[in-house]
Amino acid sequence: MNVHRIRALAAGAGALVVSVGWGAASALGPSESVERMLARVLRAPEVQSRVMITRSDPFGGPDEHTLGRVWLLPGRGLRFRTEGANREDVALDRTQGTFLVYRPAENVVYRAEWERAPARLRQIIDDPTKLLEKDLSAVAERRTVGGVSRSGYRLRRAALGDSLPSVSLWIAADPATGLLRWVSAAGDEDSVLVEFRGMSVLAKANPRDLAPPLARGAKTQPLDPRSLLPGGESR
Repeated sequence: MNVHRIRALAAGAGALVVSVGWGAASALGPSESVERMLARVLRAPEVQSRVMITRSDPFGGPDEHTLGRVWLLPGRGLRFRTEGANREDVALDRTQGTFLVYRPAENVVYRAEWERAPARLRQIIDDPTKLLEKDLSAVAERRTVGGVSRSGYRLRRAALGDSLPSVSLWIAADPATGLLRWVSAAGDEDSVLVEFRGMSVLAKANPRDLAPPLARGAKTQPLDPRSLLPGGESR
């Protein structure tokens, strides 16, 4: 799994935690509206969504698109499955103490202990209630997404924690459902646009959603987190 995809996953999953929920009443200010969204998702047993990640090329080339699906069980774990010929399934389960990357084309499961998973992802899963204490300093802001001007909120830098200090985050809801639809995360070198499609908040969690379905005869090999992010699990 390349570094850009894991960074996009971290930013997108963090934004998912920050931003799921129905639109707040108009009487609420921007920060209160975001806090209301945050409180709802932190109480949710599980959140699922299809996702499309669009990353800009820092060298001016064409954008990179990744389609997939995400499962988030706050306090328990996160799974992200990409689609296409080079499909990957990344799963973190704090209760089981596991960090897995499954590549069907190789029929290999790369496995490491929970503590060796990238810190950016562990922080999102480990204690999501800490986000309630963050000063998001949300500001209402319109941006053009997909050729259409959208109403949303710009959050202060480092809103997702110290592990993402250089990311500026903007979020917007689906006007039809009030659920999170778009997240724009911009850094110093490039930007990532995450679109959540068909998001749903479940009444009951299913921990089996964190386990990638493996083909018969799948082999297990050790996972070196340094292959995912520069600096490995310390990032």
